Amino acid sequence: MRSSTAIALVALAAPLAAQEVTPIGSPRAITAPGAYQLVANLDFDANRDWAINITASGVTLDLNGHQIKGPGGRGIGVRVAGASGVRIHNGSIADTAFGIVVENSQNVTVTGLEIRGQGLAVAAPPPEVGIMIVQSRAVVFERNNVFNTPLGVFVRGSRSSGNRITGNTITSGTNGVFGICYNPAPGDPNGPRGDLVADNLISGFPVGIQVTGSASNVFRGNTIVFRTSAFESMGTNDLDLENTKVQLR
Repeated sequence: MRSSTAIALVALAAPLAAQEVTPIGSPRAITAPGAYQLVANLDFDANRDWAINITASGVTLDLNGHQIKGPGGRGIGVRVAGASGVRIHNGSIADTAFGIVVENSQNVTVTGLEIRGQGLAVAAPPPEVGIMIVQSRAVVFERNNVFNTPLGVFVRGSRSSGNRITGNTITSGTNGVFGICYNPAPGDPNGPRGDLVADNLISGFPVGIQVTGSASNVFRGNTIVFRTSAFESMGTNDLDLENTKVQLR
């Protein structure tokens, strides 16, 4: 005879096991919670601003080993706007202006992605960024590989806080500028605060980490292989702890 505890656990597990997965085979706006999965590589052209736009909370997006490919230096691979409890994982994004954009959101996890740029010449704003986090909290960007984008990770605005950038490999190709950049956002004079940036390999950029107007962020245990400087500026009470810094000759 089953115990009441065992019966309760089975009842809880049943809806999870039966969760329906929605297939995605073309550019899509995700406006309802649920599990979504790419069924093939997804290309989008210069007439679109993004390939996938997530505005619903409670979304899991599995790229399923496939690639989102942009038109080259334009558009966003995956955008998360005004949402919470979102997870994006398991695939690649190439040839976009921004691989991932997270804005005005919270509790977003991005893991297991390869984000690749074309190394385009830098303009204003930069034509290629691996991930941009704007005015968002508790974003986890972990165990990703970012290659050949002039700016690898870009975090902006004083409402960005409690984010975790850990265990990534961020490698410059041509026209690299910053591996990781922290600064204010438009209309907001202050930068992010209270983030952890740890255990990343940041390699080949002129400047490994650039910080402006930020506060109380911890940069710990990163390996920074740089051309000009490992750190450019620091914010108020930002901490540079146990980072390994190697200048390229």
